[in-house]
Amino acid sequence: MTDRRHTLDDLASTLGLSANTVSRALRGKDGVGDATRQRVLDEAARIGYSTPRAGATAPHGDSVALCVPSLTHPFASEVAAAIETGVRAAGCTLEIFATNEDPAQEEQIAEQLLSSRPGGVITIPVHAESTCWQRVSEAGTPVVAVSRELDGDEGDFIGVDSGHGTYVATRHLLGDGADSILYLDEELAIGTIAARRQGFERAMAGATSHARIRMIPTRRYENAGSQWRAQEGYRACLDALSGGDNFDAVLCGDDFFALGAMRALAENGRRVPEDVRVVGYGDLPFAEWLTPSLTSVALPVRLIGELAVANVLQRIGGSVSAPSRRLIRAELVVRSSSS
Repeated sequence: MTDRRHTLDDLASTLGLSANTVSRALRGKDGVGDATRQRVLDEAARIGYSTPRAGATAPHGDSVALCVPSLTHPFASEVAAAIETGVRAAGCTLEIFATNEDPAQEEQIAEQLLSSRPGGVITIPVHAESTCWQRVSEAGTPVVAVSRELDGDEGDFIGVDSGHGTYVATRHLLGDGADSILYLDEELAIGTIAARRQGFERAMAGATSHARIRMIPTRRYENAGSQWRAQEGYRACLDALSGGDNFDAVLCGDDFFALGAMRALAENGRRVPEDVRVVGYGDLPFAEWLTPSLTSVALPVRLIGELAVANVLQRIGGSVSAPSRRLIRAELVVRSSSS
């Protein structure tokens, strides 16, 4: 029989508990009953589970690992550039890994880092419930989550206040007289997308205008090439137009979707902004060069990268302060497409 190291997930599954509960029980954290804690400790002893892992090498304090969904995605590539600058300025080395939004690949990367033991890890996790980063943290390597927050309260997090971004964008359209807003975003179970939609719905609550929501099936698993997804916004907007939807504004969760939507509107004789106002999200470099120029939510990407580096270096240096959670607000850049 193959000898396989037991993981936190194995222990949680055997006991019928969440990974977060098991982790808290093992480390003596509050919020776990005495009986449950004893069950966890007894089972951990039975299967030989230990944390940090026995025989692990000491962390390499002069190295940082960065794990992102894709180096071709604009947000990930820009935040990676900011992190690389900060890490190298601190005299540390940087290793970069890409998960391609694949939980199994993320697990493999985490296992590799459990063996190589970098001084710290900065990650954009695949999902909030990615427990592999919890194991890395338990092994003594500080983990800072960026953009997408992990479940539980064990690690540091720095991200964009995505809900506020779409809230402000929606209120801008409503204030400019939009009667019916078509909302286009990606259908993917990650916190930033959920927050964007919640911000939109919060802004629409109580408004006399109509909301029309279309979630676009994700193509992120097909991302061996560039993240060129304008065609998805194009198709979604065409579907809305052909389906008889009447709208005078489009709010997109991605500038690429907005780019495609503007093409679909032009092909159907809808002028931007005279007939339909359009707002994107991300403020990518091409936004100001379109005709008309694209109103978009500008994300504080470089600031987030710099804060992530400062945070992980503090942890590597021995900081034992409580886990921090920081949401940085985005800024709406108003251009011709919406005014």
